[in-house]
Amino acid sequence: MNNKRYKLKHLLTAYIAVSILLIAVVSGIIVAKKYGDSAFATLKSLQTAKQNVFSMREAIEDIDKTIAEAKMILPDAFNKKTAEELMYIRIDELKSRFRDAEVSITNIEYKGNEISMPVGIKANKMKDYTAFVNNIGYLQSLKFPFFFISSVAVFQSQDKTSVSYEIKGTLKTLKDSRSYKD
Repeated sequence: MNNKRYKLKHLLTAYIAVSILLIAVVSGIIVAKKYGDSAFATLKSLQTAKQNVFSMREAIEDIDKTIAEAKMILPDAFNKKTAEELMYIRIDELKSRFRDAEVSITNIEYKGNEISMPVGIKANKMKDYTAFVNNIGYLQSLKFPFFFISSVAVFQSQDKTSVSYEIKGTLKTLKDSRSYKD
């Protein structure tokens, strides 16, 4: 009986050892599978990141190109003078261009990132209709500050010997970091 008991004890010990070994092997397989899945997911993420690098480079090149084009559009004075100074320089240019007219302005208005100044141009006697049309085109072509025409009115005198006109609009530009009001 002792011999049977010894064999039974030995057999039980062997079963326990094999069970522990089997549990260790199954656990190892589960850990290896999860590690493999994680490595595969990491590899896939790395490949996606490599593909995105090319897309990001193209996006950066597009941004650089847009910035370069914007800098070409902006006048040199835009970086050297405040927005208010540019507005007053433009008013002086308008007074020089419309010599026979009265150019009137009101206060500069600050709204968000924009600066605007209402402008009125009034002439009592239009001398040349072609010059008048060309001046309207000039106003529409202005950049930094832009001139937005709100109305153009042409009046004939009561004796029908002369024509006068009035142009109302607004000079607008972007506020820069050196502007006087925040």
